[in-house]
Amino acid sequence: MVFAVLTSLSLVCLAAGITLLITSASLSRRARRFHQGMQALLQLGSQGLEPADIAPAAWPVLVSAGWRRLRLEGDWFGSPIDADCGPRSARESQPIRGPRTVIYDIGSEPDVKLTLTLVHGAAGGERRMFAEQLARVLVLLLEAAVRARTGAISAALAERARLTLYLQHDMRNLAQWVGWVCADFGDSPDPQALLNAANRLRQNAPLAQERANRLIRSLGNMPRTDDRPLMISLRDAVLKATHLAGLQVELSGDATAWVGPGLLARALDNLLSNLAPNWRDPGAVKPALRLDTTPGTDDQPPMAQLVFFSPWPDPTTQIPPDKLFEPFASGRPGGLGLGLYQARRSLREAGGDLRAQPVTGGLHFVLTVPTRATAPAPVSVAPSNTPRPVQ
Repeated sequence: MVFAVLTSLSLVCLAAGITLLITSASLSRRARRFHQGMQALLQLGSQGLEPADIAPAAWPVLVSAGWRRLRLEGDWFGSPIDADCGPRSARESQPIRGPRTVIYDIGSEPDVKLTLTLVHGAAGGERRMFAEQLARVLVLLLEAAVRARTGAISAALAERARLTLYLQHDMRNLAQWVGWVCADFGDSPDPQALLNAANRLRQNAPLAQERANRLIRSLGNMPRTDDRPLMISLRDAVLKATHLAGLQVELSGDATAWVGPGLLARALDNLLSNLAPNWRDPGAVKPALRLDTTPGTDDQPPMAQLVFFSPWPDPTTQIPPDKLFEPFASGRPGGLGLGLYQARRSLREAGGDLRAQPVTGGLHFVLTVPTRATAPAPVSVAPSNTPRPVQ
């Protein structure tokens, strides 16, 4: 009797051991297939596929994991997306909803909204568990591709918006110059005054033409070369900008700068045309500008700087100091509020800066630009995936 019980127990243990061995071998085989499938999916991520092409390209891997149907549908920047993978029999017989179905929402509002639906051959079990892990890898690939594409588009749109702001104020500056020229001729009381106005126009015409050509290149999406840094005379650049703004100034000192001529010209044009009305007031003193170079330190390279004072012609027009460089904050009726903002932005792109300190009667400005090449600062970016429960 005892012998029979021991024999039966041994057989049970043997059967259990064989079952565990077979199960272990089966799980090990499926784990290897899962690993191979994972590697194959990850390789798709390095092929630069369009987001809508990733799911169909991953279909052969998903089939080996037991998925019977895949459907990717939704909207991609206004274009409908509808990809249905799987044998016709599965598409006709496998219901799109039910216990064998998993649905993921993928998108980047408001331009991209996609839904990935997967139907498996099994409602549960370890095969289904491994298959769902592969599905999550596919979803991560899709999300990464969507984010990369929409992020690049968003960056391009932001850059276009930034350039549009520059162009808007550049056109206003040029229009102001045309207005000053017209006023100069219109207010001339005699032939000698007309001749003086014509001489001033002849002096400023090449500068205005240079700015107009820059506008035409920008509006035509032509490649710009004048933002590349060069060693230039800061004194010459300041004198050109003051002449174009219709200002007679006292400029002392000298300095050279390592800066893109276009960035510097835009900064000076925006700054001086924005401040020119302050100096045109009959009671205003002639602008006095000073150039020099600050010595470098351990943290800061030598910088060329332009220092000057600008009066407020009317105390009621001044804006709070903390809003001086804020876009769309203007101290003049009809002003765009972009001149000082864009001047500072252009100088910062060039590695310099623009600061203003309120003092009695006006503002003390300090404009700085590098005197030699400086290293650009690095930039960074940063992405989630939870299946939506099936109803």
